[in-house]
Amino acid sequence: MFDLGGTLVEADAVHPGEIFRRILAYVGISKSLDETKNAVLNADKEAKDSNLVSLFGKIQCEEYWRKWNSLVLKHLGLEKNEELAKAVHSRWFDFMGFTLYPDSEEVQRELRLRGLKLGLVSNGYEEEVHLILEKVNLEKATFDIIVGVDTVQCMKPHPDIFKYALKKLKVKPEETMFVGDDVERDYKGATNACMHALLIDRKEKQRQSGLKTIKNLKEILSQID
Repeated sequence: MFDLGGTLVEADAVHPGEIFRRILAYVGISKSLDETKNAVLNADKEAKDSNLVSLFGKIQCEEYWRKWNSLVLKHLGLEKNEELAKAVHSRWFDFMGFTLYPDSEEVQRELRLRGLKLGLVSNGYEEEVHLILEKVNLEKATFDIIVGVDTVQCMKPHPDIFKYALKKLKVKPEETMFVGDDVERDYKGATNACMHALLIDRKEKQRQSGLKTIKNLKEILSQID
């Protein structure tokens, strides 16, 4: 099983405030980057204080992001902004780039040839995962199962998201390896669910001892019997 962002796909390292600035400029509203960054910061705080973040994965994708976008727009002084909030959501991925890591397709093809089942477990909404896969031209059919936060209404590292994927794939945890780039969410989440885990550390920045790490996905092949 794989994580998505930072594991199979690289997202542009762009601040959400910049995405907001670009979309607003596209619809004819001029705001500075400092303004949009501050609005995102304040919206994040309000989302936590109002418990909006607790609804992530528990309400529909469009509804969650419409509410979050409305907070950002409110902090930009743009009131009565429901339609604009919807527009921001619908355009978000048009203004954010994703790139498939060069080793992703090759390794998944080899794993398929070895007769292994493949799963994708992400902390994004399922429809967002599908959009990203489409943008990088990676077929959804590559995976036997795709699990998002709305699938089980919980996020990694919660064990239920891993257990759900295991059940759907009809495999035992000790028969399964999870590959991800985040120590807490991916590596520890998987090991706490009794799965084997590999931490992909493409830039060799993870220095914690005792972790099984790889620098690229091709190293997975030597880890499989």
